[in-house]
Amino acid sequence: MQPLIEKMLTDFESGKLSRRQLASALTALVVTGAQATPPAPDFRAVSLNHVTLRVADVQRSTSFYREVFGMPLKTESPTLKLLSLNRNCFFGVEGITGGKSPAVDHFSLGIQDFKLNEAVAKLKNRGFQAVVSKESLKFEDADGITVQLNAPDYPGYLP
Repeated sequence: MQPLIEKMLTDFESGKLSRRQLASALTALVVTGAQATPPAPDFRAVSLNHVTLRVADVQRSTSFYREVFGMPLKTESPTLKLLSLNRNCFFGVEGITGGKSPAVDHFSLGIQDFKLNEAVAKLKNRGFQAVVSKESLKFEDADGITVQLNAPDYPGYLP
């Protein structure tokens, strides 16, 4: 765009464009630029599928979330409990492993028309390394936060 503006200024200075023509042309450039369609996103997130916490005591934390928030148990293993929020959204409570501290382990976004291989390729093009697991993938965002991507109706799996 800069070469175009420079040409318009040169044409104005040499008398090829009037002040009115220059003002109109510059206004048209600004309006056109402001209305330009942003590039399409790589993914269309349509839901927050789940959040998984890392906790010191799985049973204690599970009891807390069930009793305080009324979340029914969806499924469980010795190290992971999935509590149901609604049909396509759950809350994971996972035991700490490997010397980690209690924290939000990851969150998962439901992606419209999710295709695992295409998602891996799109993330790779942006410089992110995805770890694939069954019907989903995980990667770390620019701040090191673990993000999981899957279809909106992803049911969750136990280890």
